[in-house]
Amino acid sequence: MRSPELATRLADYAALVRRHSSRLDLVSDRDLDRFEERHVADSLRALRLVDAAPDGVAADVGSGAGLPGIPLAIARPERRWRLFEPRRRRAAFLEEAVRALGLDCEVVVARAEDAATDARFARAHALVVARALAPPGDALRLVRPLTQAGGIAAVFVGVGAEPPPEAEESSDGLAILRPTGPD
Repeated sequence: MRSPELATRLADYAALVRRHSSRLDLVSDRDLDRFEERHVADSLRALRLVDAAPDGVAADVGSGAGLPGIPLAIARPERRWRLFEPRRRRAAFLEEAVRALGLDCEVVVARAEDAATDARFARAHALVVARALAPPGDALRLVRPLTQAGGIAAVFVGVGAEPPPEAEESSDGLAILRPTGPD
């Protein structure tokens, strides 16, 4: 996707978040003025992982306002996404955003723990990302069971932050695991 088109689509997404945020508590009111800088740009740090992941469905666990999944789906529309969100009102917002933005995303109303026990989702994703789901070590343990062997599980830890000890690598504020088989 060309840069001007990408910028327009990301701005359309930001407008949706701003329109619904106060009613659904999507992001902090003080973050709305800097949503693109604070949340969208941060989410796009995972683009290199989207590009490095094997073919297959990607997942955003604890998607909330659609972060990081929706910005990543906008930037790489050729990859199908699943957005896992246990809160029904936020999942309804995600459905609306997916429809309005024409994204190839499936919204799943489920907690990570429950999705990991469902044969449709367990070890079914080439890439699984989570941002602000739980403390990094806990988040990594939650996303790993959803990641296929040879896939990539990644959680945002913050640039310069200490990655959890179970992370195999860390760069750009992301802690990364590459599962090779069943836990």
